[in-house]
Amino acid sequence: MGKKVYAIKEGFNSTTNEKIENKIVGTWAECLKYVKGVKGAKYKSFEDINSAKKFLSDAGNVFKKIDNNYPMDCLHIYVDGSYNSTTQQYSYGMVATSNNVVIHIESGAGVNDSAKNIRQIAGELEGAIKGCQYALSKGEKKVVIFHDYVGICYHATGSWERKEESSKEYYSKMQELMGEGLEVIFVKVDSHTGDLFNELVDEKCKEKLDINSDKVVEKWLLKNVINVASDEVKQEILTIAPSGGNNIIVIQGNNNENNNNVCNKEKSNKEEIKPFEFNDIINEYTLNPGEINGVIDNLNSLDKTKFIIYLLGKINK
Repeated sequence: MGKKVYAIKEGFNSTTNEKIENKIVGTWAECLKYVKGVKGAKYKSFEDINSAKKFLSDAGNVFKKIDNNYPMDCLHIYVDGSYNSTTQQYSYGMVATSNNVVIHIESGAGVNDSAKNIRQIAGELEGAIKGCQYALSKGEKKVVIFHDYVGICYHATGSWERKEESSKEYYSKMQELMGEGLEVIFVKVDSHTGDLFNELVDEKCKEKLDINSDKVVEKWLLKNVINVASDEVKQEILTIAPSGGNNIIVIQGNNNENNNNVCNKEKSNKEEIKPFEFNDIINEYTLNPGEINGVIDNLNSLDKTKFIIYLLGKINK
């Protein structure tokens, strides 16, 4: 008999405060680290690694964004959740896009006794429900839900056994929403890999709980353009990326001329993207001295030194 392996569909790493999904480990001790005391943990032991891999891949039908095999001609909604262990609050977020234009952002926070056991998952489940409700409110018949927690799909479809009250309620609500004629396609996005809309919803969740983020969205906006449908959506982004206002473009209307302008601006932006240099900093400092911090972060050490010398020269005049 060979050495056992342990396949973990769903667990939690309390050391890094991260979800564990579809992970294979070689010892019971390591498996225990991720499943002991974790409500709704799903795991199983196997005599060989191939059986373990089959166990992890069998449940449900979920696409992966990296494969690019999901519908492009419908509403796309990104969902996420976060959890503050100090306040025991959870938060949810959802970002709706159409043709890569952000049309709606929503986030919120709450306290729920059952949420203590599932941490940010409570918010992710709520985000998916809010996303489907939004789709139906706009008369949509099909929506793609992008998520980094696979349970968003498997609990909604019933592929996973539902032991927690939260997963039972989520399954019931999602079945109700899909029963109203909404086709839901689930797409898995790897978390914290630079996917803009996934990072955006992640940071909106953290904002609700006063959790610091890596400011990925703001850094991205220093060199790239994001298109939004309204000033309201723009303001939602500015609360987490205050230095990125110039590159948040509000698209007025949906006519072909506007769409062509968007495409041309995006193309031009991609062709001209380059690191900020000393002269760029001087120009930005002259025009917007209050918003210079984010740009300075992108300077190399030599240009930072030049900028300091420049400021000293201004002071001595």
